[in-house]
Amino acid sequence: MNDFLHQAYMETIYTISDKGKTFTLKINIPNLEFNSWCMAKKIDSWAIITAFNPYSQEFTKGENEELNDQLKKMIVKKNFSFNEAKGIPNTINWEEEDSFFIHNISLEEAQEIGSFFRQNAIVYGLNGGSKNIIWLV
Repeated sequence: MNDFLHQAYMETIYTISDKGKTFTLKINIPNLEFNSWCMAKKIDSWAIITAFNPYSQEFTKGENEELNDQLKKMIVKKNFSFNEAKGIPNTINWEEEDSFFIHNISLEEAQEIGSFFRQNAIVYGLNGGSKNIIWLV
């Protein structure tokens, strides 16, 4: 992965929404309130995945929404609980990306889903542990 993409992914802010509450996550920065919420919800592992802009190629808003609809259907079909999420880039010329925060997913299954939707990377974490960019390419 090139240095520009790596830096952009590391600087992205990830938000997770739950019943009017929003958690803000950054890679390698602890969030104790988020960790407590995960413990209360019995979320031991999780992933943030989008289907927007496969391989960082810019798609139209409609194309991205259609891809994310397909991702949502896959998550539901696999019986995962999830929350709406967003990836908000620090890079001025990139748009925020609608995403899904998927509960209790294994790293292998998260990688499989991210790869299916041709993503460069996903965010993966274990409750109480660090949040990591997992490169798929």
